[in-house]
Amino acid sequence: MGKKKYVIIVIVLLIVIISTLYAYTASTSISGKSENGMWKYTYKKNLDASEPRGWQGRIKQLDKQEVVVEMLEFKDTGKVIADTDVFNEGRDIDGSVTTLHPFSTEFYLGNEPRKGHMYQVVVTWMKDGVAHMDTIDLN
Repeated sequence: MGKKKYVIIVIVLLIVIISTLYAYTASTSISGKSENGMWKYTYKKNLDASEPRGWQGRIKQLDKQEVVVEMLEFKDTGKVIADTDVFNEGRDIDGSVTTLHPFSTEFYLGNEPRKGHMYQVVVTWMKDGVAHMDTIDLN
């Protein structure tokens, strides 16, 4: 009986540890894709002690179209809290890397998402002289 109890206790402890780790890592990011599947944005907690504290966002173009990104906006419940329209290819002073084709950059270093708030990223981009706007809902 002693060995059987020991095995059960070890299994229960492993389940608790794995569940805790999963809950912790699952709550450290929110992300979403645009309806057309062209863009993905991930907003996650910086776990690296050598980087700034807070949450860091990264947007990535998922297809290979050659487009020009004109503007990025980060919205909290409809209110723009960050935007940028300057994108320089290469490595920035802070170590972040931007590529233009396909587009990828870090965008918005901020606070932890609040419950009950709706977060969105709006991408304004041009292709063949035509402006497009895609909205990414973050969950």
